[in-house]
Amino acid sequence: NGGLSVGATHETKMNAFSSRSHTVFTINVMQRDKITGQATTGMLNLVDLAGSERLKKSESQGVRLKEALHINTSLTALGKVIMALDSTSEQTHVPFRDSKLTRVLQNSLGGNSFTSVITAIYPSPKFYEECLSTLQFANRCRNVRNNPRVNYVEDT
Repeated sequence: NGGLSVGATHETKMNAFSSRSHTVFTINVMQRDKITGQATTGMLNLVDLAGSERLKKSESQGVRLKEALHINTSLTALGKVIMALDSTSEQTHVPFRDSKLTRVLQNSLGGNSFTSVITAIYPSPKFYEECLSTLQFANRCRNVRNNPRVNYVEDT
């Protein structure tokens, strides 16, 4: 529960326990074959994205407004990366450097990885626009094609 105690949540008009940041938990693993000595590596990124906020609906002010703007900016950057990685896109430049979030997740997005996206929505007419936006984002993620392969460690 250590992670829960440092994660910031605050009430907004849209959500009583609104997460005020994204969370990225990374596990690096190395495995060595006892017979051949060959080593392979892997990385697992578990990511919990803070939800985007419609400022008009959340009525955020002061510090909450700044947090919402940072959250929305990084989610927009992530959306641009996903659109650029879309296998049907003709875009050649992928803007990974537009935010810290996309830079940290660069290896997980469209690279040498298996990637899964799980979305959570609250299916209420009151939150229709947010639900639709979340589902559209998840649908765009389906078009990203990764090229996973085994990562062998070179002996030095």
